[in-house]
Amino acid sequence: MKLKSLLIGSAALMAAATGAKAADPIVVPEPEPMEYVRVCDVYGAGFFYIPGTETCLKISGMVRYQMGFSNGDITDEFGIDDGWNKYARGEINLDARSETEYGTLGAFIKLRGTTSSGAPEATPGLNDGDAYSQGITGSGVNLQQAIISLGGLSMGVSDSIWDTGLSGEQDVGFFPYSRVHFVNYTFVGGNGFTASLSLEEADKDYDWTPNVVGRLGVSQGWGSADLYAAYDATGEEFAVKGIVKANLSDRMWLGVMAQYESGIGYYSVNPFDGIISLGSSGLNMPFHAGAEWSVAAELGYKFTPKLKASLGGSYYSDIGHGLLGDIDAWKLGTTIDYQIVENFNAKLAVTYSSFDTSGDDVDQWNGFLRLQRDF
Repeated sequence: MKLKSLLIGSAALMAAATGAKAADPIVVPEPEPMEYVRVCDVYGAGFFYIPGTETCLKISGMVRYQMGFSNGDITDEFGIDDGWNKYARGEINLDARSETEYGTLGAFIKLRGTTSSGAPEATPGLNDGDAYSQGITGSGVNLQQAIISLGGLSMGVSDSIWDTGLSGEQDVGFFPYSRVHFVNYTFVGGNGFTASLSLEEADKDYDWTPNVVGRLGVSQGWGSADLYAAYDATGEEFAVKGIVKANLSDRMWLGVMAQYESGIGYYSVNPFDGIISLGSSGLNMPFHAGAEWSVAAELGYKFTPKLKASLGGSYYSDIGHGLLGDIDAWKLGTTIDYQIVENFNAKLAVTYSSFDTSGDDVDQWNGFLRLQRDF
């Protein structure tokens, strides 16, 4: 009797449990919240992980508006527009990095767009029926930089490693159009020592005959020193350059630069601000006309955390390497930088230039006011 009661009770209990289980609602677990942006602090501020990957990405850029002015003998006598000029520029930077067994794998892209008022179109019917130049022209967007890097090896399109100078208005170490195709290796040693070797190609419609550029540098608490050497394989000319920057105090700095070049080549200095003709030869002298010897110096002072200024000068000997006669030149310039608010800066620069062309002095004033918002 006890066994029979036990079996009946067990069956009833199992039936009740089965019925209760069938009647319970199906519980669907809530999805875990997605992490849309995960900060990557390995490479500094601004990086975040691309969702679903271990690659870190940083997006940055700047917007610039500049108003410039030119006046002097060069603009008056040699066909360069006098007066005001304006341009606006925008840049977007994409910096992607991840770690591998061979070091950091990187990809860097800089897109640059610039619009200037340098060559407006003639519009008839305005200004009392006369042709009147107006409009914004000279616009263009280009791939300024595209770099792949792995450890110390990098390759792609960028500015030449030679394109360095002093800050302020004495940044005359190279001419503006300095982008090259390159393959570069940089060694980073101890105590701030670095060494770079770059194969660069800048020719148009030539076979790939790479130029060779090397740099040795050291950067420490007192400042920095860099020595450059370059060989232009197409022009078969070489150049050497040295730059020393010293921190005289926590507010004052001094920079000195000197360059020698064997002849006109891709790595010649930029003593002019445009393509002009000088002398009776009638030859056009491009940005990289060069000078056999050139020296520059700059002295700067930081008055407040937001305000700094510098005064500098430069001298060029045998501009054009004799092709345009005996031409020497010197420049004096000042630059004032002011941080209006964080990431919004203003720069005012004024430069006076004097060119000695076979006994006749050619003078020129240049200046600009630049407003730039970085992000």
